[in-house]
Amino acid sequence: MSTLTVILCIWAMLALCAVLFIRGASPRVEREIARPKSRPSRYSIAE
Repeated sequence: MSTLTVILCIWAMLALCAVLFIRGASPRVEREIARPKSRPSRYSIAE
């Protein structure tokens, strides 16, 4: 393999690792799922 190919492979591996690290380190912000609020039963003692 030529020197240029080795250097390009190293840079590609470095870029891939950086992308994976940044994606893994970013906070996971998930929207809260809007759940329909259940109406209390007319005949329930607990509610």
